[in-house]
Parts: sequence; structure tokens; C-alpha cells
Amino acid sequence: MAPTPPEVPTELEVGRIGKPHGLGGEVRVDLWGDVAHLVPGALLTTDRGPLVVLGARGFQDRHLVRFEGVVDREGAEALRGVVLRAAPIERP
Repeated sequence: MAPTPPEVPTELEVGRIGKPHGLGGEVRVDLWGDVAHLVPGALLTTDRGPLVVLGARGFQDRHLVRFEGVVDREGAEALRGVVLRAAPIERP
């Protein structure tokens, strides 16, 4: 009997939310995955529930990201340290 191949995870850790940037709800994100995970409308999962990306832009060696429902610094601060997960992106 042939050995069973290891299971491929359905989601990978792609980044971690850092500190807030400004007063409008943006957060700094250390991205370990593909930048395509940060396109507007992208769904990222966390231990606190799903987050939908509204917009993202490069900033120094990180990304500044705005998530749906996060409208102020307090909401952004509440996300500090949250790990972001997403499905792997298939590349041809």
C-alpha cells in the first residue's frame, strides 16, 4: 500500500497586522504572502473572524491596509497582532 501524501493546508498564514497608521482606521501589515492577497475585496480569515480588504498601498517595507468596518484608530488598534490567513494563490 502506497503512503498517503501529506494534506495541503486550505489556508496559509499570509501576514500579521501591526500598529495603526493615522486616525482613519488604516493598519500596517507585515505581508509574508503574495501581494495579491491585499486586492480590494479580498477575504482574509483570522481567529477573530473574516476581514475584507477595502484598499492597500505600499509603505516603506510594509503595506498600509484598510479593512471593511474599521473606521477609526481605536478599531485599528484592536486588530494589532492579528494573523491573516488566505487560500494559496495558484500561479501558472
